[in-house]
Amino acid sequence: MTTTNVRIQSLSDFVKLESPTVLLTDCHPNLIKEIQAIFKINVDGIVGPMTKQAFADFKLDNDLEFPLNLGVTTAKELLKAKGQEETAANDGEGSEPKLNPDAGSRTGKTMTLPTGEIVYANQYIVEGIPLTWGEATKNCTRVPTSKEYVENAVKLAKVWGEVRDKFGSPLYITSGYRPPSENARVGGARKSLHLSFRALDMQPMNGDFRKLFEVLKASSFTGLGDGRKKGFYHGDIRSDSRVIFDY
Repeated sequence: MTTTNVRIQSLSDFVKLESPTVLLTDCHPNLIKEIQAIFKINVDGIVGPMTKQAFADFKLDNDLEFPLNLGVTTAKELLKAKGQEETAANDGEGSEPKLNPDAGSRTGKTMTLPTGEIVYANQYIVEGIPLTWGEATKNCTRVPTSKEYVENAVKLAKVWGEVRDKFGSPLYITSGYRPPSENARVGGARKSLHLSFRALDMQPMNGDFRKLFEVLKASSFTGLGDGRKKGFYHGDIRSDSRVIFDY
């Protein structure tokens, strides 16, 4: 059941006061502006078609029912998203993009895959494709936990390799495989494809975001996230049809 409550003007107050569920269209304009800012859409305090769609998509992504209802649970998820400045964007913890002169060599930190194979941080996941195990697993500190994830890593590297070849310039991986604890720490979605080694977040070292996005749209990535305002793009190999979304 919904009610009208136009007095609450922020998500934090909504949670703190344990406000009853309210229709999005009945929310105070300042509250709508806060939600719009989280979605990176036009901030005007008006619940138009774009705001409704972004809100409904957010609820769907977070397994929340009733697409136009704002309740305490949804408000908490929105606040969590608001605080995820790192989120799927950059879990490199301040590291600067730079070329790795040892890429492609069997050097660096090692880890043992579920297949029993020992791999090195500077070793390419797929021979000839410039994506190392270290780049995709935060220097081999995030060890894949199943053979399926290793297989996914190989598939992901091959698709990424097509993008790298067509872009023709180095790309910096800001986030790859994430175990559940790391995914939760950076505020990743509960069903994030990073959890199963099917997603990479990246940025162009030369700063040409426009060209990279065109290359990504022409690639075999089935999921594309446009996070250029946060300095990255997301690419994944979901089994569904092509989806392009904004961060």
